Amino acid sequence: MTTLYLCAAGNPDGVRLAIEVNTAEQRWDRIVLLDDDPAKLGYEIMGVPVIGPFEALSEHQPGDQAVNLVARSTKGRDRARAKIEGFGLELTSLIHPSTSLFGATVGRAVTIYAGCTVSALSSVGDHAVIFTQAVLGHGASLGEGGVIAPGAVVNARVQVGDRAYIGSNASVLPDLVVGDDATVSACSAVISDVPVGCTALGVPAEVMGAGASIVPSIMPNAEFDRMQADLCTVFGAALKHSDYRAEMNFFEVGGDSKQAVALLSEIQNKLGAAVSIIDLFRCPSPALLASQVVGDQGMTAPRTRAEMRRQRMQKRS
Repeated sequence: MTTLYLCAAGNPDGVRLAIEVNTAEQRWDRIVLLDDDPAKLGYEIMGVPVIGPFEALSEHQPGDQAVNLVARSTKGRDRARAKIEGFGLELTSLIHPSTSLFGATVGRAVTIYAGCTVSALSSVGDHAVIFTQAVLGHGASLGEGGVIAPGAVVNARVQVGDRAYIGSNASVLPDLVVGDDATVSACSAVISDVPVGCTALGVPAEVMGAGASIVPSIMPNAEFDRMQADLCTVFGAALKHSDYRAEMNFFEVGGDSKQAVALLSEIQNKLGAAVSIIDLFRCPSPALLASQVVGDQGMTAPRTRAEMRRQRMQKRS
């Protein structure tokens, strides 16, 4: 009896994809889920049960295969892949039967969902993922471990690097390069190259460096200290981190775009500071963000975005 191990239980569409592939091809005798969250043990998705953590892969038999369903971030996906491969189990591809790959080149252990367009002369690297309704244009390439999220459009001849992430409903114009480990945020419109490790955000997208490098421009004072301490508390709560320090980079310690939106809401509600998502990417630590919110003259945090814009105009003048 051959088994397909679906590694991660947070993606019902991945379960459906496996069932549909197996219905069309009869590749496995059974399909099961694995997840390291003990609360999910015994949980079922579309009749497929969670039978244990990733360590259950140690019991695999000859002919068994695994699929890595982790795809919220490319770093997390890469860590999961390494863990699965550590058990000596073959990672396999899941490609929806309706997907046309004619004229395209596809690597090993890729996951391609229903409704995608994988155009002629394009290439999909090993361990890459293309989600529902995403488009990989003709002559474009998606690097190893890269992810194109639902509805995103990677236009003709774009080169997407290894472990790069193209967010939901984003668009990358033709002939551009998105570097290794770069991120294109959801709904962004990319009109220029995105260097290695950088993030593109907005319409048109603004490209920000890997790990924001803004240095606090004010001398520490009571208002700055209060804001920095309050931000440490809010950042820590958002990431369930009991000892969040002022210099910690939100994205480097595990924060993602969904958590970032929730964090901004908490900053507004609890601290009265109207901080944008771009502000957070530029100033991803409590120390940096406190500097921006308090301002060069030690001013208290503005209550609205309009006030923040006026304050910034005053600084420039």
